This record gives sequence, C-alpha cells and structure tokens, in this order.
Amino acid sequence: MKSNVRIKLVLGILLGVLLPVTGTILTNAPFIWPCSTLFYSLGLVFGFAMVPGRWLRIIGYNFIAATFFVIDAAFFLSYYIQNAGFNDAFFYHLRPDLIHAGLRENLPVLLGMVACLFAFLCISSAGLTRERVRKRWVSPIAFALLLFGLFISPPARGLLAHVANLESVPEGNDLFKTFPELRRQKIAVKFSKSKRPNIVLIYGESLEERFFDEAVFPGLLPQLKRIRAQSLDFTNVAQGVGAGWTMGGMVASQCGYPLAGSHDLKHNELSIFDRFMPKATCLGDLLGQDGYHLTFIGAADARFAGKESFLRSHGFNEVLDHDKLLPILADKKYQNAWGVFDDSLFDFAIKKFRTLSSGGSPFLLSLLTIDTHGSVGYLSKSCGDYGAGENSMLNSVHCSDQLISEFIEKIRNSPYSENTIIVVLSDHLAMRNRATPLLESSRMPKRLTFFVNTPDGRAGENSNPGTHFDIAPTILELAGYNIAGQMGFGASLTRGPGFLPGRFGEDAWRKQAASLMAISSTLWDNEMAINRDGIKFTAANLVLQMGGRTFNLRSYGREDVPASTLFIFDATSLQLEKIKSYPFERGLTEDTLDSELLQRKEKLALVISRAAYLPGFCEPSNDPDQWVFFCGKPGGNFFSWGPVNGDFLIPFDLIEKLSRSEIDSRVVQARESILRTMGEKVSLHSSGN
Repeated sequence: MKSNVRIKLVLGILLGVLLPVTGTILTNAPFIWPCSTLFYSLGLVFGFAMVPGRWLRIIGYNFIAATFFVIDAAFFLSYYIQNAGFNDAFFYHLRPDLIHAGLRENLPVLLGMVACLFAFLCISSAGLTRERVRKRWVSPIAFALLLFGLFISPPARGLLAHVANLESVPEGNDLFKTFPELRRQKIAVKFSKSKRPNIVLIYGESLEERFFDEAVFPGLLPQLKRIRAQSLDFTNVAQGVGAGWTMGGMVASQCGYPLAGSHDLKHNELSIFDRFMPKATCLGDLLGQDGYHLTFIGAADARFAGKESFLRSHGFNEVLDHDKLLPILADKKYQNAWGVFDDSLFDFAIKKFRTLSSGGSPFLLSLLTIDTHGSVGYLSKSCGDYGAGENSMLNSVHCSDQLISEFIEKIRNSPYSENTIIVVLSDHLAMRNRATPLLESSRMPKRLTFFVNTPDGRAGENSNPGTHFDIAPTILELAGYNIAGQMGFGASLTRGPGFLPGRFGEDAWRKQAASLMAISSTLWDNEMAINRDGIKFTAANLVLQMGGRTFNLRSYGREDVPASTLFIFDATSLQLEKIKSYPFERGLTEDTLDSELLQRKEKLALVISRAAYLPGFCEPSNDPDQWVFFCGKPGGNFFSWGPVNGDFLIPFDLIEKLSRSEIDSRVVQARESILRTMGEKVSLHSSGN
C-alpha cells in the first residue's frame, strides 16, 4: 500500500477506536474494550483490502464497519447513561418517551457519535479505494484478528448474552419447574399484633446507598444518615431484574415480581391497559383487604407509564399527582420538567398524613420524590447548595436529605408517631448523572437504600442479601403480618437471605432473569374478545372500549397526544391477539404496516393513526394530518374507515361482516404497491411531527 493510503487507514482505525477510548475514560467501561475494537478493526481493514472489486470492497466494509460502530456506540451510550453495559434498563431508556422527556441534554453526545461515524467511514473508505492487497498470508492474520477482537469485545459479548438471555425463556410445563411454589398465586396475611400500624413509604428517586459514602460525599446526607442509624437498615439489597426504572422499581418492591409485558407491549406502553398485572398479589392488595386506606402522592403525572393504572389495580384508594397538587400551589409556575418540586410535595404530604391519621382507619401513605430525577437534578427553592454548589445533582440529593428528614421528624414529633412506621427506599439505582464519576469512585457496592424507622426505636444493620422483590414481604413482617403463600420472588429479609439469593446465591440468581420475566408475564389477564357492544372510541379522554375492557390510547398514558395503535384479532373468534403502540407517532412506517398488517392479511385489524401513515387503508384524498381509523381485514376489499373528529362506534354487526370478508389478491397487491412508494416520504413526515 502507498503511504497516503496507509495514513488514511490508520486514521480510520484510530477514529473507530476513539469511541471506546472515550468510553473507558468517561465511564466505568472495561479497559479491554479499546483493544478489542482495535483488533477487529485491523481484521476488517486488511480482510476487505483483499476483496476484488473496489465498490464491493468499499460497500461491504462500510456496512460491516458501520454495524460494529453502532454496537460500540450503543454500548458507550449504555455506560454513559447508567454506567453499566447492555441490560433491560438500557434498552428501556432508549425508548422515545424518555428521550422525548428527559434525555435531550445528551443530544451533543449523540451528534458527536454520528459525526465520528461519518468521519470514520469516509476516511476508511478512502483508504480502501486503491489496489487490493494480494499477499495470501494477510488473509489468515486478518481473519484471526477479527475473530479475536470480537471474542474479547465487551459490547459484542454483552449484546449476545442479553439476546441469549431473552431467548432462553422456558415454556409450558417448564415455566414453573424452578419455582413450583408460584404455580398458584394465592397469598394471604394474618396480623399477629394488637394494633395495625400506619405505614409511610417514601420512594427517593435514584437515592441509592452509595450516596451515603462519607469518603466520597462528606456531609451529603447527614440527616438521613442519622435517621438511618436509628432504624432497621437493610444494607445488601440489589436491584432486581426488570426494576431499573421507577415503574419497574415500584412493581418489584410492592409485588415481588419484575415488570413484564403483555400482547407484545413492554415498559411504558403498558399504560394502555386498564388492569395492570391483575394476577399479582401486591402490598396494596394485602393491606387493602385488611382494612387499610391506601394513598399515593407523586410530583409527576400519575398517568405516565401506567403508574395510576398499577396503583388503582392493586388497592390504592387515592392517587394524587401533579394535576392534584398544582391547584394548591401559590405559584403555578413553580415546577420542574417532571412535575412539582419536592418541597411542595412534602408540604402537601404532611397535611395528608395528619388527615389520614385522624381518620381512624389504618393507612399506607406512599410518596415518590422527583427532584433527583434525570442527569442534572432539580433543586427546590427551600434548599441550599451542597458545598460550593458546583454539582447540580449533588445539590438535589443534599436537598432530598433535608426534605425527607424534615418530613420524618414532623411525623415523629406528631401525636400519631407511636403508631407509624416509616420506610425509606430508593426506587432504583442512579442512572447516569453529573455525580456518576464520584459514585463510581465509591468502594461501596451498588445497592438500594432501604431502611425502616419504627416508633419503638428498633435499630441495627441487616446485611442479608436481597433484591427489590424482598422489600414488600419485609415491610409486611415488620408491620406485624405473617404471610401465607409465596409473594412472588420475595421473602422477608428479617428471617435470612432474600428468596432468590437464598436459593441461587447472592449474584447467581441473575442467571434466572429469563424465567423471572416469563413467569411475571403470566400475571396479566388481558384475554378479551369483541362482544356485542362493538368498539367505541371516546375522544375526550382518548380511550377505546371493547370486550368489556378500556384501553388508554394516550402516548405512554401521560401526554394528551394519542399513540398510533394497532389491534390484531382472530377473524373467527374475534379474540385479541396482539397490540402495537407507537407513542408520539414514532415507528409507524411502510415497513411496519407491511409486517404488522399485510403479513396478517386474513386477521381482523383495527388501526387508529394519522391518514399519512395509512395509505391504502383510508381515502387518499383525506387530509394527511387527520386522525383516522381503519377496521377490517388488511387483505380484504370490504373494510370500514373514517376520520376521527370525535367519538365513534363500530357496531358489532358490522364487525362480524368485516371478519367474514374474503381476501382479495388485487387489494393486497395494490396496498403493497402503495407501501413500496411511501419510503422516504413517510419517514420524513414522521420525523417532522
């Protein structure tokens, strides 16, 4: 090779290695990552340098190199967001709702990676345009470098492990083979003391245990540290699978199960259902059955991610959120990106505590803070800075120390203290934020904060290994209950190790992740068929009613923006088989329509979306921005459609006729032809909304 060609190839390889080098500097990513990228990059370059045909050489190299770069970029992003490799939490936080709501501050990082990819491919391609290498001994060396680089590559190994873990889901009779006690979901509690205590459960957003490390964060949480020393402190509680975000953490800590999906929907898309994991028996169910009044107060919108649906489905009588708190604020503009500030939350919460305490019935009051959310945090105006105030996240954490401890002290100084236990719990481990480098410098393990402050002053450290799933049984036992039956994957930590660590080992339980998620997916009861009431859509609250069920079509349950939604039914039984939701109108393209509709041309489909996304399924003259519905067989010539200008009803008699319509090959071909022409036009239109 000529010298200038070699220079271009070396520069291209260095650009490819730049990303993992940056990742190891900025995050806790493995140091072997840059080496692995260097090895397989050398293998790719020299391997393709031997390929005959300049354009074949360039196109083949660009395709494979770009694929590897994207995997490296995703791995970088995973460590940048959460300082961990590929896992459920990472793929969850790539979702458009969270990018839309809370990750815009990472846009420079994403743009930087795109620029790096472009420069990497351009320079490398320029180096491969010359004559190919013809020395035969280069080929085995290039192949060996490529294989070795991929074999030791942390991104490649992590991605394969994650995919393999997802695919190794047991089925049928094998599903409960490892956990036979969960075949029956019958759980009961019996109170063993004289008077049922009131329970205050405080979820501290991302307030994990490492923030208590005085060696790294001197004086950050002084008041909570003092209260923690006066409490029963569970110091070895790991984050559960499927629990690395707020909704997952709440489900895991209250029900003993990870948050799994239904009908191909996952995570925040689950807000579409009116009954949330109804077959699970959770903390709220058990306390509600025993006469407790359950109240939840959160600073954000409770509809987001199906939080309200979950709470209402599991015993909560009151769900008070941003919309309920905003009217009582003196300054309506005093809000952050996620909701009202925590000082407003706690001002309202102490008043609610006193009201509930004077009511006579035992109660559970659950709170969820918000100021420590996101990568920067939000500082309530009643708080001061931490130290010099240079780190906004630490300022927010320090403020949480003040606000939570003041709230606890107000309870302890009230006449209702003697019958109240207070639980402080981090909903999940901290995501990537401005304090991450300091967090990662801590020698403390990654553990949840979980301590229980009792009126009798019981204190002590409990180091039994546990998980999210052990929290509800532990709370119930400390409240004076004996549990009959197995509460998901949980067991009280007061009696020994948690359920999973006790059975498999403190870390080995993670190998059961696929089984945990598969069992949890059986807790949904979403089987339904269209009945004689037909299908009714109500525009005022964006809900769809059919088969005795109500479906919330808001984007992730929160926004007053509908999600483009597809329902697929068996044409004979009218049984619901599948749901696809595209919040904020992202993801619905010609490929989606082809794979989800035309590949199921004999099924009965109901689609609600903009006309622009349904060519061939509604009149082409219709306003492309108009919301429309389509009901019928994707391959049939008899179908129903119409604009969504308000409420509409599809009668059962019409649905029966649509389900019996014949498939018309001419209709299928016409729709396929229309979809093939959509291409870039639909993609551009979608990105502009």
